[in-house]
Amino acid sequence: MTTRRARGGALAACTLVALLLALVGTASPALADTATPAATPTPTPSPTQTTTYNTLPTPFSLTVSPTRLALGPADAGTDHAINVVNRGEDALHIDVQKQSFVGAADGSLAFQADAPYSAIDWVSVSPASFDVQPGAAQSVSVSVDVPANADLGDHQVALVFLVPAGTDGSNIKINRGVGTPVYITVPGPVDDTVTVSDLAAPGFSAGGPVDVTASVQNAGTVHRDFRGDSALALAGASTDFTDFTVARGSARTISATWTPPLMCICNISTAITNADGVSTSESVQVIVFPVVPAAELVGGLLLVVLLLVFARHQYRKGVRLAAERLTSDSSGDV
Repeated sequence: MTTRRARGGALAACTLVALLLALVGTASPALADTATPAATPTPTPSPTQTTTYNTLPTPFSLTVSPTRLALGPADAGTDHAINVVNRGEDALHIDVQKQSFVGAADGSLAFQADAPYSAIDWVSVSPASFDVQPGAAQSVSVSVDVPANADLGDHQVALVFLVPAGTDGSNIKINRGVGTPVYITVPGPVDDTVTVSDLAAPGFSAGGPVDVTASVQNAGTVHRDFRGDSALALAGASTDFTDFTVARGSARTISATWTPPLMCICNISTAITNADGVSTSESVQVIVFPVVPAAELVGGLLLVVLLLVFARHQYRKGVRLAAERLTSDSSGDV
C-alpha cells in the first residue's frame, strides 16, 4: 500500500511539474525563446558575387567607376579595382585598351601615341577582355609597376573600355567605349605651378545669365584638381567655375555661368595660388543694365504722358465747344 501511494505521489508530482513547465512555456514566450537555438547569421556576400543593376531602355549604356584614378607614392604595389557596369539592354563584349594621351582644352582625352609623360608601359589590367550581361558588372584589377629610373612627377595613361563594332554587315561601323584616365605620381619633389589667364565676359549685359570663361595652364610636374571645396572661385560673382582637372603640360578652357544683379557695374575676378605662395589673377568688368525693362518703363511713361495730353486736348476742345454754343445761344436770344 505504501509503495503504491509513493508511486502514485511521484506520478502526480511528475504530472504537476510537466503541467507547470507547459504553462510557463505558454505564458512566458521570453523564457521559451531562451531555449531556442541561436539564429544562423546572414552570410555576407563574397567579393566574387555579382550585384544586379537596373537597366535603362537603351541598347547601349556603359558606366565605369571610379571615373579616374590618381595614384600617389602611398599606392605603390597595391591593386586597384575599376567597376564596369552594363546598364543597357544588350550584352557587351569589352576589350580594355591602354592609350597615351594629353589633356585637351575642353577637358577630353586626346590620344597620342607619342604623348609626353606616358605611363602606358607601367600599367597592367586583368581581365583585359570580358563579356558583361545586361544589368551585370565586371571588376577590373589595375596594377602599376613604376620603373626605378622614372622621372619625378605625374605620368598618365588612359584605360579605354572598348565595345567593338558588331559584324552586322553595315557599311558604317562605330566602336563605342569609355575612357578612364590614370594619373601616377612618382615619389619625390613636385611642382604644382598653375596659372590663370584670359578671363573673359561680355562688357555689357542686358540681364540674365552671363557666361564667363578663362584659360588655365599647368606649368608644373603634377596634375591639379579644382573640384568640390577646391573649386576655382569667381570673386564678385558668388559662383565657382565648373569642376575640372588640368593635366601636366596641358591647358584648359574653363567656364562658369553667372546670374548678375538687376543693374550694376560689376568687377569679377579669379585667382590661383600655388604651393609656393605665388599666385596669378585676372579680372574683368561687366556693366549690367536692364535695357528691355527700362525701355518698357520709358514706353509706359510716354504712353501715360500721351494719354494725359490727349485727355487735356479733349477737355479743352469740349470747353471751347461749350463756350461757342453759349455764345451762339446768346446771339439768338437777342
